[in-house]
Amino acid sequence: MSAWQSVHVLLQCVLAVGTPHVAQDSQHWMREAREKLQGPHNASIGCGSATGFSAWGGSQDPNEGFEGWVYLMVMDYKLVNRSFYLQVPQDLGQRAAPVLIGLHAQGFQADSYANGHDFGNFGQALGFVSVFPQGLDDAVPGGSDLGTGWNVGTAGDNQTCIGDEVMADCYASCWEQNQCGRCNWSGCYDERLFIVSIIEAISAVLCIDHSRIYVTGESNGGMLAHYLVQSLPGVFAAVAPWFGSPLLGYGLGAQFELVRDSKDCRQTAMLQLHGRDDDVMPIAGGVAGNKWIYEPLNKIQQGWAAVHDCDTTASPTKTYWDGGTSNFHCFDYKSCSSGRRIMRCYYDGGHMDLPDNGVADQITLWFLLQYRLDDSWNPWAETETLQVV
Repeated sequence: MSAWQSVHVLLQCVLAVGTPHVAQDSQHWMREAREKLQGPHNASIGCGSATGFSAWGGSQDPNEGFEGWVYLMVMDYKLVNRSFYLQVPQDLGQRAAPVLIGLHAQGFQADSYANGHDFGNFGQALGFVSVFPQGLDDAVPGGSDLGTGWNVGTAGDNQTCIGDEVMADCYASCWEQNQCGRCNWSGCYDERLFIVSIIEAISAVLCIDHSRIYVTGESNGGMLAHYLVQSLPGVFAAVAPWFGSPLLGYGLGAQFELVRDSKDCRQTAMLQLHGRDDDVMPIAGGVAGNKWIYEPLNKIQQGWAAVHDCDTTASPTKTYWDGGTSNFHCFDYKSCSSGRRIMRCYYDGGHMDLPDNGVADQITLWFLLQYRLDDSWNPWAETETLQVV
């Protein structure tokens, strides 16, 4: 029995034992996910090539699955070496698979983020590919180094933090592009270009469903998830940021994309999840303990609800995971004319805390896998490329 098959058997055992409540609910959400994934798809060029993973150090047989690092060169403002950690289930064959993009937090690594979640295991059970991009750390030697991080389009904006109280030095990529500011905390590489490059790379090798590309992320990774769905409107079928909010002035996008590109943004459903006691990125927004200033979570969602023509206020909504030791409860903006949902969930805990009993991964996948882009919607077109401006 292979490692992937062992994981699949273990996962099925986990779903069949434990408390009756957890087992029953796990089976319910996975059944829902499987039903949603039976619909039509928008296949990538990799569905005809099936080249396998030999270029990435794996087998030539795409049915054997793959897990490991992949490296690529990205022509940013200069040529940059970038990487991502990839988990591909066995027996994918020529079925167009959904893609989950998971974004790590500030200072973290892609493989540790992947190993800290069950996305790869659920991907084997449900047939989706998990991709974990790696952020860069190009802090200037001798300066304040906040570790690996993501450029979320706010570099050089001095209105997103409090005066001189933020202790961060400008990273090399920001110096080189004249994008320094007292509120910078990360490099200034183009993360949109990086993510598009990843999707293009795996689309050429794997059979990918372009109508089912999803993004989630934690903390700074959650901020990047917001930035991606704003600045690449219509690319992602759904987004689920965890304890990550846009900085002041960026709730509608750096260029107000939710207003300018509202038709495109209507393709994306949103689930936000946040600990009630988070003082790093507070639910209520405003000045956090780290002296950066954040948008209120409910105001962010009200903007998205307006784009989707939903109710103007959020109402309590039931999920399989309500209550428990984390006091987990959710709200959504009902009656969205787009057919999507704008939803948020709260639980007891601070920044970087997750609700107990695997709730985080389960509700993230349950929500994301419900959605796909409209049949007539294809931002990749026949060229398999997407223009980033």
